[in-house]
Amino acid sequence: MLVRVLISGFEPFLDEKVNPTEKLAHFANSCDFHASGLSRLDVRGVVLPVVFDAAFERLESERQLFRPDVVLSFGLAGGRTRFEVEMLAVNSRGGEQTGRGDNRGQVLGGKVLNSSGAPLSLTTTLPVEKILAGLESASVPIGRSWTAGTYVCNDLFYRMQERLRFTRVRSGFIHVPRLDEATFSWPTFEKALLAILRSL
Repeated sequence: MLVRVLISGFEPFLDEKVNPTEKLAHFANSCDFHASGLSRLDVRGVVLPVVFDAAFERLESERQLFRPDVVLSFGLAGGRTRFEVEMLAVNSRGGEQTGRGDNRGQVLGGKVLNSSGAPLSLTTTLPVEKILAGLESASVPIGRSWTAGTYVCNDLFYRMQERLRFTRVRSGFIHVPRLDEATFSWPTFEKALLAILRSL
């Protein structure tokens, strides 16, 4: 059975001139997954703006067109030293920790995303254990994270989980470190994405 996977990454933001998740989304659109032994997958990538509301709107528009079975979103967390599967999305949005807000300068100051009885947090529905095992076997540093912050990454993650919570679509968010030829070279990112896709 063919499994459709929608992969999202973000454009560069603030002082981050290169966002490896943007490259992951482009790679998803150019990779020959049949040659990589993943012929059962139909994979599409989309690059999102680092803007509150607009990021989710772009993802949701692509999701409605593509109708994926899995939505796999990636974001850059520059201070991290491994790939980290986000376990919880929280019902809060901010941007104040950057000092400059999103790419349009919006700072939302801890406002809730949804105040109409929505949960305080929502969990990932990705197969976390399989992803962790797959990345470990590929020798990619990996772990769990219990906070995606309150920036655009968490904003997207929570809204995605809320939208899909009563559907069959599996979804979640993974933070990645900076692209660094000494520690996290581009081939490592490619290897990591293929290992994650094999885990689905």
